[in-house]
Amino acid sequence: MNKKIAKTKAASKQASAKKAASKKTATKAPSKKAAKKAAKKAPSKKEASKKATSTTAPSRKTAKKAASKTTAKKTTAKKTAAKKAASKTTAKKTTAKKTAAKKSTSAKKKMSSTKKTNAPKQPSGAGERTLPAIGAKAPNFRLEADDGETYALRDLKGERFVLYFYPRDSTPGCTVEACDFRDRRDAFAAADTRIFGVSGDSIASHQRFRDKQALTFPLLSDPGNEVARAYGAYGQKNMYGKIREGIIRSTFVVGADGRIEAVYSPVKVKGHADAVLTALGAGG
Repeated sequence: MNKKIAKTKAASKQASAKKAASKKTATKAPSKKAAKKAAKKAPSKKEASKKATSTTAPSRKTAKKAASKTTAKKTTAKKTAAKKAASKTTAKKTTAKKTAAKKSTSAKKKMSSTKKTNAPKQPSGAGERTLPAIGAKAPNFRLEADDGETYALRDLKGERFVLYFYPRDSTPGCTVEACDFRDRRDAFAAADTRIFGVSGDSIASHQRFRDKQALTFPLLSDPGNEVARAYGAYGQKNMYGKIREGIIRSTFVVGADGRIEAVYSPVKVKGHADAVLTALGAGG
């Protein structure tokens, strides 16, 4: 009996132990489920990465915007610099064009002034003198020459001639001028034009000058320089820094009708005879 009771108690104890164990398991099980639920609720690594990306994205966008603004500023600065450079280049070109235009205009004016023989320039310090105008009747004259003849305007009617006034016989410039006319005598003759030189020197002085230089045209003597004054070839001039009166080197072409065809005053000796021939259409 006692053995049966002991077995029964032992069986009862085992059953109680099993119940307690099952209760522990039951209490533990909910915690595992809760853990699973908590695991499900917890964000995955991908979601966490996405969230992290989403939180950092604004900063990247901000960085892009900042970079875009910087690029835009640089582009604007480059465009502004390019415009300024283009503007400067345009301004330089415009200035260069204006300068070229001014030079061209100045050159044209100079060419025009050299062609207008009817408006001869007055030399500096020449005083009051009046040159005959182109087309005007030539001032009358009657003068003796080194060849013993007397020449007058009325006697030369129907002939074209050159009447050139020079300061003095046998001086350097006057010698060159006389020899240039001498050497072109045939060309002037071909243009049906006679040559006469005029100065205030005496007939004897003219003869010496003629013989020494073998001149082939008459030299007229105007001792009182009255004819030179009538043609506007006499007045004040600057001689080595001093103002004095005298003949101002001048040349006049008188046509067959007795009227002025060309006026050169004051004259530069070099190339003058050729210039007169060219005006006559005979060449140099």
